[in-house]
Amino acid sequence: MLEINPGLTIWTFIIFLLLLLVLAKTAWKPLLASLKTREQAIADSLSRAEQARADAERMIAENKLERQRAEEEVQKALREGRVYAEQMRRDLVEKAKVEAARMLEHARAEIQRDTQHALTQLRSEVADLAVMATGKLLDENMNEERHRKVVNKAIEDFSAVA
Repeated sequence: MLEINPGLTIWTFIIFLLLLLVLAKTAWKPLLASLKTREQAIADSLSRAEQARADAERMIAENKLERQRAEEEVQKALREGRVYAEQMRRDLVEKAKVEAARMLEHARAEIQRDTQHALTQLRSEVADLAVMATGKLLDENMNEERHRKVVNKAIEDFSAVA
C-alpha cells in the first residue's frame, strides 16, 4: 500500500528547500520585520501605559497634597475668623462699657447741676421770704431786742439751709 518512491522524495525535498530559500529571500525578512515592529509597538505601548500610570499616581499624590493644604488654609482662616470675631466682641463690650460710664458720669453731672440749681433757687426763695417776713415784722412795733432775735434766727436758718 504505501510505497516510498525515492525520486519523488528527493524532488519533494529539493522543492521544499527551494521554497524555503525563496520564502527566506522574499517573505521571511518582511515577516520577521513585521513581527519585530509589532513587538516594538507593544513594548512602546506598555512603556507609555506604565508612564501614564506613574503620571496618574504622581498627580493623585499632588492632588492629595493640594487638598490637604487647602484644608489647612480653610482651618487657619476659620481660626483667624474666630479670633477676629472674639476680638471684635471684646472691643464692642469695652466700647459699650466706656460709653455707659460716660453716660453715667454725664447723668451724675446733670443731677449735680440740677441739685445746685434747686438749692440756689431754694436759697433765693428763703431769702425772699426772710426779707418779706422782716419787712412785715418791721412794720409792727418792735423793740430793739426782739428785732435782734428775729434777724439772728433768720441768719441761722439761712446758714442751716446753705
